[in-house]
Amino acid sequence: MNKMMGVAVCAAGLVVSVLAQSSVIPVPQSEDPNHWWQKRFREKQELVKAGGADVVFIGDSITHFWEGKGRAVWEKYFAQGPYKALNLGYSADRTEHVLWRLDHGELDGYKPKAVVLMIGTNNTGHHPIENEPPADTIIGIKAVLNKIRRKAPTAKIILCAIFPRGEQPTDGCRVRNEIVNAEIKKFADDRTIFWCDFNDQMLTTDGILTKEMMNDRLHPEACGYEIWAKAVIPYLNRVMKQEEQPRTVAPATRANEGWWFDRMSQKRTQILKDADQQFDVVFFGDSITHGWEGQGRKVVADKLKAYDILNIGYGGDRTEHLVWRGLNGELDGYKAKVVMLMIGTNNGGDSAEDVAAGIRRILDIIAQKQPEAKTLLLPIFPRNEDAKNGHRIKNEKTNAIIKGFADGQKVIWCDFNAKYLKDDGVLPRELMPDLLHPNHAGYEIWADAVLPYFKEICGK
Repeated sequence: MNKMMGVAVCAAGLVVSVLAQSSVIPVPQSEDPNHWWQKRFREKQELVKAGGADVVFIGDSITHFWEGKGRAVWEKYFAQGPYKALNLGYSADRTEHVLWRLDHGELDGYKPKAVVLMIGTNNTGHHPIENEPPADTIIGIKAVLNKIRRKAPTAKIILCAIFPRGEQPTDGCRVRNEIVNAEIKKFADDRTIFWCDFNDQMLTTDGILTKEMMNDRLHPEACGYEIWAKAVIPYLNRVMKQEEQPRTVAPATRANEGWWFDRMSQKRTQILKDADQQFDVVFFGDSITHGWEGQGRKVVADKLKAYDILNIGYGGDRTEHLVWRGLNGELDGYKAKVVMLMIGTNNGGDSAEDVAAGIRRILDIIAQKQPEAKTLLLPIFPRNEDAKNGHRIKNEKTNAIIKGFADGQKVIWCDFNAKYLKDDGVLPRELMPDLLHPNHAGYEIWADAVLPYFKEICGK
């Protein structure tokens, strides 16, 4: 028997147990040349030999299915244009299968500029008899990274977090994948390997993986592939040096979304109707700011009624959308005394540094368009219940950066995030029922925190 294999005896009989080393021993799924896996390998080898692709996706069935449910998204973003991508995903592959493929020529003589890797979900419980612990998957992924580096030394690797699986956060495979993700992200050095984690965008605020996102709670529907594409493209642009600046600072519009365009039209009408073309306070942000017209409406009427307010918060907006709106009219045609800015929570696929760069750009636009106004800069609000949530941690990292943008004169830092949290950092549903947007009580906390600044700056 191969000494890398062990035999475990249990009451039900003999069970073959694969030890940790199996994840790093290159093996094919099948030696049979007529097996679909071997046939796909030969087909892909011909494409490798033909060359021409600047980006290579390597993985298992989730990557393979760019040719299935993700086909339209692939055609839209990756088939042509600057990326010329090649799909080297194989259903049911584990780390050891990827290692075999790499050993047998899948990158030989090929010089991609970027490799997008996502592998490991089949190592963490796809085959119950194996049921490998997270450590095995971690070392397997490290071995794959090392081999890609040897086979394609000039390529940048975009390492994607293993996707969530199972409906509930407590699903065994989900838990093991999250343990793996927490460790493999440490392999990224932001020079040759870049960490790309957008799993939160595939889950509800409660951590539920819905059938609409992944019908089998493992493989994305088309909407999931759209999320993946939009998350990975900024990294591709960066490593391929097609974009000197991150997407967070580049103007982007959502005018193709009817409601967004209608809201922009309504706000321009409000601006033009203002007789003296002056507002005390401008609310500038995303859905959390937009919500002053919903859950926060009565708070405005009760506590902020002394102020002439223009609310230009748009649900779902990211920094790049505020950049576009700021440059294209929403800060024009009037004078503001205060611009209250909070943005960034929707930039889930961007690094904290890139989100901060987007906020810096917005502050510069406000200063240009509203030179007499003071900007009240708010940190991104806490989100998700657990203080250790990855998105929460990234937002806090962003906040630590943007705090330095305030000078206390033109840009004033106003941080009251602690008022939303319990002593242990838990975000209670009593203030944010969906763990993202404040309710009436949450907007009252917000109003009480900013009122002293409004009074001082506006003189009333």
